[in-house]
Amino acid sequence: MQKVYYLVFLGLSRIVPFQLLLKARNIVSKLTGNPDFATPTPPLPTVSDAADVLDAALKAHADNPGPREKEARDNAFDVLKGLVVDLGGYIQAASNGRKELIEGAGCEVRRDSSPIGQLPAPLGLLALTTSYAGRLDIRWSGVPGRILYALEICAGDPKVASDWSLLVQTSRNRFSAMGLQSDHTYFFRVAALGTAGMSPKSDTASAKAA
Repeated sequence: MQKVYYLVFLGLSRIVPFQLLLKARNIVSKLTGNPDFATPTPPLPTVSDAADVLDAALKAHADNPGPREKEARDNAFDVLKGLVVDLGGYIQAASNGRKELIEGAGCEVRRDSSPIGQLPAPLGLLALTTSYAGRLDIRWSGVPGRILYALEICAGDPKVASDWSLLVQTSRNRFSAMGLQSDHTYFFRVAALGTAGMSPKSDTASAKAA
């Protein structure tokens, strides 16, 4: 019998700031000390800090519902929502589609009703130098049917397999790599994860950090 692969359902499409705050804190609570999710990405303290910022912004807006307070609340909401989306991608990958693990991480599940076969390698990978020291922006074309992307980085010889390492797992098709060594060239490649497993890796892109 074919294994059922469950997908993380975050329910963020119409969520309001207070509901997002509760959801984020519940997921952080469920992941804290959870041996099935040993290395959450983004780190749980980062998510907790963003939740605290949104909590404070909600209280400030309730006390004085002015345009400045509304802008601060909306900005804090957007930041926390993005972190929860990325955390959901990590939970999806770490759970390998197992319902009990997804629910144990504080998320709801949905069953994939139309399984998609092997995904193609992502196309259009670009690594872009920015004006910020030690930062490179990476982006690529989206792959329909993907659950998340696995972005790898190489600071050495791209022909040596051991020089590559996982940089991030994300549901987005862009990422900003921070804290890199200035005036050093880095190489990147990305693969897409779907219900049938990981796609082939993309072509390599490189850029030198400012």
